[in-house]
Amino acid sequence: MLIETPRRSAPQTSAYRVMENFVRSIASVARWIEIHRQREQLAELEDHQLADLGLSPAQIRKECAMWPWQA
Repeated sequence: MLIETPRRSAPQTSAYRVMENFVRSIASVARWIEIHRQREQLAELEDHQLADLGLSPAQIRKECAMWPWQA
């Protein structure tokens, strides 16, 4: 007769949760940095380039005034 010992699955361990939260935090910060970079590039476009995209300068100002986590 084989007796199985109970195993803790990885998602249940405290260390796993800490690491998962850390990785999610780093991913969020990386995404915010990317959004900030994209908004800087958007702000540098000229009016005729914005017209090609169907955007107005007012829309761009509004977009660029937002915080990175307001995506």
